[in-house]
Amino acid sequence: MDNAERLGTQNIGKLLFKLSMPSILGMLAITIYNLADTIFVGRGVGTLGIAGVSVSLPFLMTVTNFGLAIGIGGASIISRALGAKDMAKATEVLNNLFKLVLVLNIVLILLAYIFIEPLLVLFGANSEILPYAKEYSSYALIGSFFMNIINLNANIIRAEGNAKFVMFVQTFAAVLNLIIDPIFIFELNMGIKGAAIATSLSQALGAIMSIWYFYRAKARVLSMKGLSFLAPLNKVYVKETFAIGASSFARHIANSLMNIVLFNLLIQYSGSTAVAAFGVIFRLLMFTFMPLFGINQGFMPIAGYNYGAGSLKRVLTSIRVANLTATLVSILSFVVMVVFAKQLMSIFSTDQELIDIGTHAIRIVVIAFPVIGFQIIGSGLYQALGKARGAIVLALARQVLFLIPFVILFPLAWDITGIWAAFPAADFFAAGLTLVMVLIQIRNLKREKAALQL
Repeated sequence: MDNAERLGTQNIGKLLFKLSMPSILGMLAITIYNLADTIFVGRGVGTLGIAGVSVSLPFLMTVTNFGLAIGIGGASIISRALGAKDMAKATEVLNNLFKLVLVLNIVLILLAYIFIEPLLVLFGANSEILPYAKEYSSYALIGSFFMNIINLNANIIRAEGNAKFVMFVQTFAAVLNLIIDPIFIFELNMGIKGAAIATSLSQALGAIMSIWYFYRAKARVLSMKGLSFLAPLNKVYVKETFAIGASSFARHIANSLMNIVLFNLLIQYSGSTAVAAFGVIFRLLMFTFMPLFGINQGFMPIAGYNYGAGSLKRVLTSIRVANLTATLVSILSFVVMVVFAKQLMSIFSTDQELIDIGTHAIRIVVIAFPVIGFQIIGSGLYQALGKARGAIVLALARQVLFLIPFVILFPLAWDITGIWAAFPAADFFAAGLTLVMVLIQIRNLKREKAALQL
């Protein structure tokens, strides 16, 4: 139990660093190979290739978000069970989660293949983009099956306190993809199909490694050795998993809905090049968001474990340290994106129109970046404590309450610039709501802490 028990004993700052850095490095590795994938496609296929991958990404992420939601929801239960020293419950939850994700995987991938073309059109693929998007998605969906397994296992392994192994799996998959991507695209002359196959292959090997951990790794706390596929799922654990994970799933579904609206509006107001430009911007934003998600993934096991153990002072300290760290990273990201916007866009393409559109857009989109870190930690707090309703509200606030309406309304007055301006406006409003809800939760934690001391 060494990995898990340190969550309740070590200095919060040092612990957050130890848990966050592997997550940050692992997620950055994934982002780097996503960036490289886009660069290779841009150089090997062209602007329409980038647009095709850009439209495919939210479609594919909708599929893989099921595994992520189950992983986050289940990891919250496991963290609190480990904090309460209930190993039997933690192990049973793990086994339920793995069976659940396999069943959902089969259903989701089949449905995605059946409705692939209308879904891609829904996500904004016009007649120019659709052939590229369909070819890429057809092969990348295979990798989505394995990505759901990685998303599940990574969150559970972090809940045990072993973020380093997750980093190793993510880095291995990223490096492998970086090596074989140009071989498939250029040397084998497979184009956009080669990019998708390379990604799927690296994800498959990453999934195998994450499963191996629960059977063979000496550092593991939980084990899948007693897994029985014939045993029925525990309805209580499944319900709680979906309730907590629903906030993460809702956020990503809202993001997919936003992409549907956004890509269709970009086609209307500008055309395929604007879709490709946003595809590049989205990957650059992923690069800046990943450190924040890494900090949040380091924060949640600490908060969940100590909440389960009744160590509310440590929960409050972790909130303060995580928010400070995330805000500093957000400010740094803002500066880099504004100062080097043109240089960053130029890495992906030589198309001057794409570079000009992207440079103008990105400097507007990141205006509210300094408050992004606080939003992410606020949502993570509610998930870590098992507060499903609050987590869902914060997950939906940015995209559904603010961003989608702003993206629709702002261009009526300011044309395509209004689309870009909708992002910082939504971020500022969402940050205000997050502040109110986090202050309420901190007040409740202080009351619980005072009651325990009586």
